[in-house]
Amino acid sequence: MLLGIDVGGTFTDAVVIQGQQIIVQAKVPTSHDNLLEGLLLALDEILRTVKAGQLERVVLSTTLVTNALVQNEIDDVGLIIIPGPGMNVSAMFPKTPITVNGYIDHRGRRAGVLDTQEITKCKQLAEYSIFAVSGKFSVRNPLLEQEVFNMLNDAYHPLHVSLGSQISGRLNFVRRTNSAYFNAAVWHKFNMFAEAITQALAQRDIVAPVYILKADGGTVPLILAKAQPVEAVFTGPAASVLGIMALHHSCGDVISLDIGGTTTDIALWQDGVPLFAERGANIFSYPTAVRAFWLKSVGVGGDSFVRRQNGNLQIGPMRLGPAMALGGENPTVTDALIVAGKANFGHKQLAELAMKRVANTGQSPVDAADEVLASVCRIIVGAINDMITEHISQPVYKVEDIINAVKFDPQLVVGVGGAVKGLAPLVAKEMGIDSFIPTGSMVANAVGAAVARPTIDITLRADTEQGYYSIPELGLRKSISGARFSLASARELAFDCLAAKAQEINIPQTDMEIMYEEEFNVVKEFYTSGKIILCRVQLKSGVLMPVLGKEVW
Repeated sequence: MLLGIDVGGTFTDAVVIQGQQIIVQAKVPTSHDNLLEGLLLALDEILRTVKAGQLERVVLSTTLVTNALVQNEIDDVGLIIIPGPGMNVSAMFPKTPITVNGYIDHRGRRAGVLDTQEITKCKQLAEYSIFAVSGKFSVRNPLLEQEVFNMLNDAYHPLHVSLGSQISGRLNFVRRTNSAYFNAAVWHKFNMFAEAITQALAQRDIVAPVYILKADGGTVPLILAKAQPVEAVFTGPAASVLGIMALHHSCGDVISLDIGGTTTDIALWQDGVPLFAERGANIFSYPTAVRAFWLKSVGVGGDSFVRRQNGNLQIGPMRLGPAMALGGENPTVTDALIVAGKANFGHKQLAELAMKRVANTGQSPVDAADEVLASVCRIIVGAINDMITEHISQPVYKVEDIINAVKFDPQLVVGVGGAVKGLAPLVAKEMGIDSFIPTGSMVANAVGAAVARPTIDITLRADTEQGYYSIPELGLRKSISGARFSLASARELAFDCLAAKAQEINIPQTDMEIMYEEEFNVVKEFYTSGKIILCRVQLKSGVLMPVLGKEVW
């Protein structure tokens, strides 16, 4: 039995899946002041039907990291960079960094001496207990990052140090540095949460392995997530993508909507595969190396606050509680759905009262509800069109991509979430296409978490002229015989190292795939003197199995 728990902005959902079917599920209000409280309420609901010993795996999709960043409940981080010569990029980071002289060149060679006094005699560093360290080209040689790490340990005994080369094995100094900074900033809060989860599960006699959902739709063991919690940002939207993947398969160009109480998350799909953010996710407009689905969140949902300001209708992005039809105090989109006949629950008279509050002079509650829903659809469709335009405008780097370019032409809207049955058909109608709502849509995010595949990735770079290869995520840099090392050798070695890492952290070693590979010659004095080889591999992300949509209440 697989247990998935998703902490959403409004509700925390939990499902248990066995034999491709949902056998039990729970939905409880999310406690924003104490996420653990809501998680445990959902867990206890599940354990009324399922015995703890029957659970084979627990996967959490938590908003903890996202909320900590949004609410600025993060630690003050000492950010140290080793940028080397070139453009000043200090303004591209969330805080002003401390710059250390010395650098690694583009081939991974030590080209400048590290100024140790900048670390040992910097009084400002004594103010911090958590650090992030990032060097340009550290993915090709993490030596200087490691030296700074050792000096920090000796001089300040920090609680934690995030190294850019271990967060991401890809080039792009700015993205890697921002990732290291945000990772350090949420490290302490996430680890406190992880410890509390571990204790709570133990108290309930749950001994199944615990995983955390990542932004790219994969899962990692909780112990690994404790070292890199930044990977858990945006897991809510990732859970909805995986839930749709498990509950429904469609071909062609598709738009998916996860319409919850607070937000609507939008994703684009081609031939059953969700599109990824090619270079990494953005956190507060700062580019990072965090691999993630390409998603857009819009601040409208079923519980979005509806009001008039200077005669103009305003919807969201704030949520001030449930719909008036469900006992709330303020008009919401859900009230509009009930009055318009798109939802059949709650007290319709209270919903009509809500629409009277937002109606213009001479406007009936039904007219006001129709205006609200039309406005919601315009907001969502506008965001969808922006995504499609951005997708079409992506830069192209290969001739084959120009020749084989395919326009994104959506034919279907697939919707999940609490408010989806009323809104998804309206959005699809506005776009002139069909809509589909899979059975199980109300708990799709928890389904996605439950069946998400475990995944990790590594990047191997070999320089045959210099006779070494490196895997920054593993902190490896080893010698090779350059004359006999080829792309095939790199591929085989990368798969072996990935399998060894998977075995070390106790996850299955199946379905490994190549994400990216290339090789090019190193030329000196008109002769080929070696090759640069790059190979990035991963345990394939996605879902373990399709799930038959059957909601159990």
